[in-house]
Amino acid sequence: MDASKPLGGIQPRLFKRIATIILAFALSAGIIFGLFTYAPEKYLQHMSNAVGISFGTRPIPRCGDFAGSNEIWKESQTKYRNLRDDKFTIAMQTYRRPKELNDTLHALLSEKIPSLTEVVVVWNDVENAPPPNYQSKHGVPVRYRHSKENSLNQKLWPDPAYKTQAIFLSDDDIYYKPKDLEFVFQTWRKFGRRRMTGGFTRCADRDAEGGWKYTGCSTEEGQNYYNMILSGLAFTHISFMDYYSSQDEVPKKIRAYVDEHFNCEDIALNFITSLLSGEGPLLVKGKEPYVSFVPKNGISTKPGHGEARTKCVNDYYDMFKCMPLINETARVELGVLIS
Repeated sequence: MDASKPLGGIQPRLFKRIATIILAFALSAGIIFGLFTYAPEKYLQHMSNAVGISFGTRPIPRCGDFAGSNEIWKESQTKYRNLRDDKFTIAMQTYRRPKELNDTLHALLSEKIPSLTEVVVVWNDVENAPPPNYQSKHGVPVRYRHSKENSLNQKLWPDPAYKTQAIFLSDDDIYYKPKDLEFVFQTWRKFGRRRMTGGFTRCADRDAEGGWKYTGCSTEEGQNYYNMILSGLAFTHISFMDYYSSQDEVPKKIRAYVDEHFNCEDIALNFITSLLSGEGPLLVKGKEPYVSFVPKNGISTKPGHGEARTKCVNDYYDMFKCMPLINETARVELGVLIS
């Protein structure tokens, strides 16, 4: 017998079968990639419905000497289970900036966003009444909620009238394009329900003295991670807002701190979310960059803003008795998942 020839043709058939499997796998992967790339909203929504992800109930993960109430957190997780999870609400805070507000509302409501159920404008001008509520040409109601006080905590209040588990926290001067916002929501449903999910990253890093410094996550310095997504452009689950607004001791101290300094509610929500979930945030980019106005009278343009934010990070670290923020490197872009 010639040992150099395959026995009974087994090897060619085996190679042919392997080649067929590889080709089928490649075609399947190409189809899935194409669906993600060219029809991300439909694909992600289908996958989310098929998976049927539930927010679930978990105790507070251990973080240093933090002593939060598991009972309060459990109640925050369970009380919103009957709200819709296939739609979302925009909570947009504003204070005496009619041009920015109108421009942002016009941009968001000029196109149909399939999963958007309501826009709630958190009107913090306590001295002047807001405009009347109205409905966009696509049937999305816009409700003006007149705050009892001009507080940054108002945007994070879990309004009992909310109909959805997903709340898109927004300022009046920054927004995703409508199609991108739908994509970000579907990404939140699949990957980010227990995370701050959005497009506006920031970092808290150790300084040379062992404290913490608030930074812009500079890639020029070789930084390839982030640990916060700011609430000017971010999805959150209403349960995190509920715990933030609860009577647990640390959230109570934080809300008082935010009112005293009129700053850093977004940093605080990141601390709370990462603490309660044990997960880092998630950066999501649409097809186009988000739009950001730079108002001359904004809080972030005031002198000493960076130093004030650094003080917030260190003060929160002292309140929590630990650093709950988690460094993350992954990001999701329209059509591409990178980690």
